[in-house]
Amino acid sequence: MTFNIAHLKSLSNVLVSPINFDFWNHTGSQMNLFSPWLTILTGWMFVQFNVIYGFSVYLTIVTFLTLVSAYFFMNKFHKDTFEALLFAIGYTFSLNRLLLVFSNQRLENYLVLIFLPMVYFGAYQFFTNHAWKTLVWGEALIVWTSPYVAIAVAATLVVAFVLMPFSRLSHSWNYVKKTSLNVLKVISMGVITTIGFIGPLVMKQLNSKWQQDPIKNFDYLDWFTKLQLSRMQWYLMIAISVLLLLLILMIFLQSSFAYKIIIFEMIPIACLLILQPKISNVDISRLIFAFQSIFDFFFIMVLCRMIMLVFQESPAILKLVILLISIGGLGYVNYSQVSTSPKRSLEMADSVDYKKFVVNYHDVAQKNNNKFLINGKQEKVSYYTKGSDYWIQYINPQTTTIDIPIQYSPNYQIQINNESVSAKKTKQNTVQLKTNPGKSIIEIHSRYDWWGLGFLLVNLFGFMLLIYFSLQNIPLKNKKNPENS
Repeated sequence: MTFNIAHLKSLSNVLVSPINFDFWNHTGSQMNLFSPWLTILTGWMFVQFNVIYGFSVYLTIVTFLTLVSAYFFMNKFHKDTFEALLFAIGYTFSLNRLLLVFSNQRLENYLVLIFLPMVYFGAYQFFTNHAWKTLVWGEALIVWTSPYVAIAVAATLVVAFVLMPFSRLSHSWNYVKKTSLNVLKVISMGVITTIGFIGPLVMKQLNSKWQQDPIKNFDYLDWFTKLQLSRMQWYLMIAISVLLLLLILMIFLQSSFAYKIIIFEMIPIACLLILQPKISNVDISRLIFAFQSIFDFFFIMVLCRMIMLVFQESPAILKLVILLISIGGLGYVNYSQVSTSPKRSLEMADSVDYKKFVVNYHDVAQKNNNKFLINGKQEKVSYYTKGSDYWIQYINPQTTTIDIPIQYSPNYQIQINNESVSAKKTKQNTVQLKTNPGKSIIEIHSRYDWWGLGFLLVNLFGFMLLIYFSLQNIPLKNKKNPENS
C-alpha cells in the first residue's frame, strides 16, 4: 500500500501542476499526468495526519460506498429488496475485490467498483427509457478513476447496442431516432466531462511515444492444468459445471432481455480471461485485468438471479437464512484469505519515508538515483523542493553544464538568477542547463500549460452542464405551462 499512500500524498498540488517535486524521490515524476486523480483526490485529506488510521478509514468509506451503490442501483433495477441486498453483499465482499486490495494494491482499481453499478444501470435506462444522464455520470467517473476499466465498459456497451435490434423495444423509428440523438448526447457530454484528463494525456503522447510495461494477470488455464484432483473429484467438478450451465440456460430463457445480453457478453469475456491473447505491438494486459472486474460484476448479478429463481416461492425466513449464509460465507472467505496471506496484509507505518518512495512509472530520471552531474561528473549539489517548485544553489567560478535529476517537461518555467533560460533534454530524459560563473540560483517551477488549463476549464464547464441537466426533469425542452395543460 506504500504506492497508494505516496500517490495520495503527491496530490497536494495537483490543481496547480500534475508534478510534485516533494515525492517520488524528488524526480518530478509525471505520475499524476498518466493516472487520473479526480476521484482519488478524495483520499488525500485522510493521509495528511495519521497514515495508518487515515488510510484505513478511507478504505472503510470506499467499501461502504460500494455497498450502498450496489444496493441502490440494483434495487432501482429490480425493485426487490432481498435481491438488492444479496447482490450488494456478494459484490462488495467478493474475492475479486479482496484481491484488488491485498494483491493488486492499486487504489483506482478498488475505487472504480463504486461506479460499475451506476454505469450499467445508466446503460439500462439509456436503452429502455431514453435516459442518458446516469450513463454519462458513470462513464465520466470511471474515466477519472481507471481509464482501462472505462474502455472495457465502453466495449460491453457497444456490444449491447449491437444486440438491441433483437429486442422488440427497438422495432420502431421513434426508438431509433431517440436513441441516435441520445448517443450524440452521451458522446459529446462524455468528452467534455473527461477532457481534463484525456486532453493533457493525448498532448503528452503526441510529444513522446510512451508505453507501459505489461502486467502479469492470473493464468486460469495454467492453474486449471496444474490441478491435482482424483477421478471422483473430476467427476464432481464436471457435474457441478453442467448443473451451473443448465441454471444459466434457465436464466437466459426466463429472465429479461437485459440478462440475455449479460450472459451473452460473459462468454467472450470468459474466453478473454482464460486465453489471454497477445496482439503485436499492443499491450492489452491491463485491459484484460479490467475485464476481470466486469466479469465479476456480471457473474454476481447472474448468480443472484439464479438464487431468486430457484427460491422465488420460498418463505421469507428461508430467504433470510440464505442472506445470513451469504454474509457468513463471504466473511469467512475474506478472513481466511487475509489470515493465510500475511504478505498481502496492509503494511503501513508512519516511519515510511513516502517522499523517497520511487516507482518506475515512465520515469527515467529516477535511474540517476537523485545524483547531479556537473560536466558529466557526479557532484553533490544542494537543492530544496516545495510542491511544484524546485530550487538549486550552485557555486562555481566557471560556466558549467549541470544535469538535474528530474524528469524533463516542456512546461517548466526555469530561471537562473531571476533570468529566464531554456533547458535541454538529455538522453536520460533529464533536464540540462548552463550555469553562470559564480553563484547560480536555479528556480524550476512546474505549472499547467495553456492547453492543460483550457482542458480543465472545459471539463469544469462539462460537469456544471451535466449537473444542470441532472436537475431538470425534461432536459433541453421547455416545460409545459400548467395553465395550458
